[in-house]
Amino acid sequence: MANINAHGMARAFPQYKLDVDYHLVDFHDGNGVQLVWLHEHDPTPDLNSIEAETAVWQAEQDAIAYRDKRVAEYPPMQDYIDAQVKKASSDPVVREAGLAQEAAYISACAAIKTKYPKGESK
Repeated sequence: MANINAHGMARAFPQYKLDVDYHLVDFHDGNGVQLVWLHEHDPTPDLNSIEAETAVWQAEQDAIAYRDKRVAEYPPMQDYIDAQVKKASSDPVVREAGLAQEAAYISACAAIKTKYPKGESK
């Protein structure tokens, strides 16, 4: 069997529930994950439909994978807030430090956005 998962099954046939109507099992026989029905079904869902929906789901996940990668590498938000507080200071030295800190924060965020562009998974 090709590539199926619970997400693809749920999209193709939402009326059937994992561990109620079926199991997805890898018997480690080289056939990958297999659909095992717990009850008789008429008609039996088409495996090609499940595989197609699994592929659609995986493509959707791949398209948004950049988000998690960005979040993991963004600098802490506290750095940005600290820069804003410094910028509001009446002390010109502290204010300049805040401007520099803010610029560094924005630069770091921009570099991460470049590293992980929308719609691409690296």
